[in-house]
Amino acid sequence: MAPFRGAAYVFRARLWHFLLVPLLLNVALAGGSAYLAGRFWRAEMGDRIGGSTVWGTLGLVATTMLGTVILFIILQPLLGAIFNDLLAERVERRITGEELKQPFFASLGRALVHGLLKLILYALALVVGLALGAVTAGLGSVAGGVLGAIFFAYDGFDFPLSRRGASFGAKWRYLALHPAQTIGYGLGTSVFYFLIPLALIVAPPFTAVGATLVFLETEDRKRGKENEKNEGRVKKGED
Repeated sequence: MAPFRGAAYVFRARLWHFLLVPLLLNVALAGGSAYLAGRFWRAEMGDRIGGSTVWGTLGLVATTMLGTVILFIILQPLLGAIFNDLLAERVERRITGEELKQPFFASLGRALVHGLLKLILYALALVVGLALGAVTAGLGSVAGGVLGAIFFAYDGFDFPLSRRGASFGAKWRYLALHPAQTIGYGLGTSVFYFLIPLALIVAPPFTAVGATLVFLETEDRKRGKENEKNEGRVKKGED
């Protein structure tokens, strides 16, 4: 439920002004993605839809929509990251009262490198999904869904982890050490993106806030457990 909690928090905190620029950017990106995907698939399927058959037209629409979603999901974190990060940072500051910032140029360089590495992983995952889909459609769909959910989780938790200077490997290690959280967040974000009409446009800021809320709660629980252990050691020492 993290993405939905993120949307609810933005409503309650009245942080609407942080959504204006990302919303306009996402509208432009979605339109551009739809245009590129439509041109690509029209060229690929030109002969099959030349007769304007109903099935050919439906196939073009379906593949264009799928291509639009894939392009948007890949490009949006790169184009909208700075705006989503500003919103997530404001939320964290409201909750913790602390302001975590990394040196600007070091943070920018790290973000560019991590973004490039992530695109490489996206490309590999897409190849794996297509390969499995060629062998068996069911297995390819399942693998694509799982990989998509994992990448959604990476994109979400990237914001609080980057503010703490985490390396690319440390970010993936965090996801691996919290498997239930990673899977749950990834599935919730997938539902948010694909099952709610037009959510593609407004989802990225809400999912960033949702991941920040979950991250802070996890850290609070971790600190609570550490305090309990420390208190237990102190009591044993006194005994």
